[in-house]
Amino acid sequence: MQLSPHTDRSRPVQKQVKTWPAGAISALQDCFENTDWHMFREAATDGDSTNLEEYTASVTSYISKCIDDVTLSKTITTHANQKPWMTAEVRALLRARDSAFRAGNKAALTTARAKLSRAIRGAKCAHAQLIHSYFQDSGDTRCMWKGIQDITNYKTTSPDCAGDASLPNVLNNFYAWFETENDVAARKSTPPANDQVLCLSVADVRRTLFRVNPRKAAGPDNIPGRVLRGCADQLADVLTDIFSISLSSATIPTCFKAATIVPVPKKSSVSCLNDYRPIALTSIIMKCFERLEMRHIKTLLPPSLDPLQFVYYPNRSTEDAIATTLHLALTHLDKKDTYVWMLFIDFSSALNAIIPQKLIGKLSLLGLNTSLCNWILDFLTGRSQSARIGSSISTPSH
Repeated sequence: MQLSPHTDRSRPVQKQVKTWPAGAISALQDCFENTDWHMFREAATDGDSTNLEEYTASVTSYISKCIDDVTLSKTITTHANQKPWMTAEVRALLRARDSAFRAGNKAALTTARAKLSRAIRGAKCAHAQLIHSYFQDSGDTRCMWKGIQDITNYKTTSPDCAGDASLPNVLNNFYAWFETENDVAARKSTPPANDQVLCLSVADVRRTLFRVNPRKAAGPDNIPGRVLRGCADQLADVLTDIFSISLSSATIPTCFKAATIVPVPKKSSVSCLNDYRPIALTSIIMKCFERLEMRHIKTLLPPSLDPLQFVYYPNRSTEDAIATTLHLALTHLDKKDTYVWMLFIDFSSALNAIIPQKLIGKLSLLGLNTSLCNWILDFLTGRSQSARIGSSISTPSH
């Protein structure tokens, strides 16, 4: 009876991943460069009116189709106790060693063990060099944290909730309570004759696409950031056209207002729905559009805003708020027989609970014109969302 080498094994996990072969972005650039984007607008135009919904849906579907053509889907298997330096070469040599052991071939086993030892040393050395590279740039905090996680072999352990098929619908209804609580109807105002619509240039859109973080997860349209950044020159014209129609009509395509919510457990033992943190994945194209709008809105804000407001101001952060608070408190405490009282208020889901119609009234008082207010109102209303856990996705809610 032959005995196999002892190994600690855990149940493997299989998942589908999309891989980008070499030259995939170049292929997309060539494809988009030779695409007649005017054809999509002409197909959605009837007389002098362009159906923005149809126009946007056809363009985004075409981009997604081209992405599927240049990418590959494959199934990978991961183990909870897999070493961070493990490579495909080491796994292949492990299988070769096990085969030689089971066959009882002593010479082949000796050779396989020698090759495996060299491969493991090489893999460990390469992994050490990778960790060392994480700390080359002291300003890149993301890489530094990645290096610390690799050194400590840190892995998050989330409770297994993929087996409950009803949980996505339950969570989606739970996260939709903000809309159900809002009973104030949204009404757009008629813009005056001298109301000017914001005009976006192709250069501004291209510059925003170049700044997209390629690591960001794609939204419901399945268009990742790496495509928008890599093909910014080819997509800037058609996206600028879509954005311009959206601004002039004060409407936003439905596909840009959809969100996929991925619930992330806040702790290892989940006892209620509030123990899940909702992470909303939205269209990255729409995020670029939002940045362009935000940059314009900041130029319209009057200087009469509270000087102690630190959010949504350039070059201000939480650290500035803390430093200002401590300075005021310590300056006051320098006086004899004084004390300081501080009140901290944490509003639960404050941004989600905003009533759009009331917000538009306040934005109008700050100096935003009617067309822009109508556009923001359309952006905040009529949104749809779905909760996704593993491969299970809930019914969309509106």
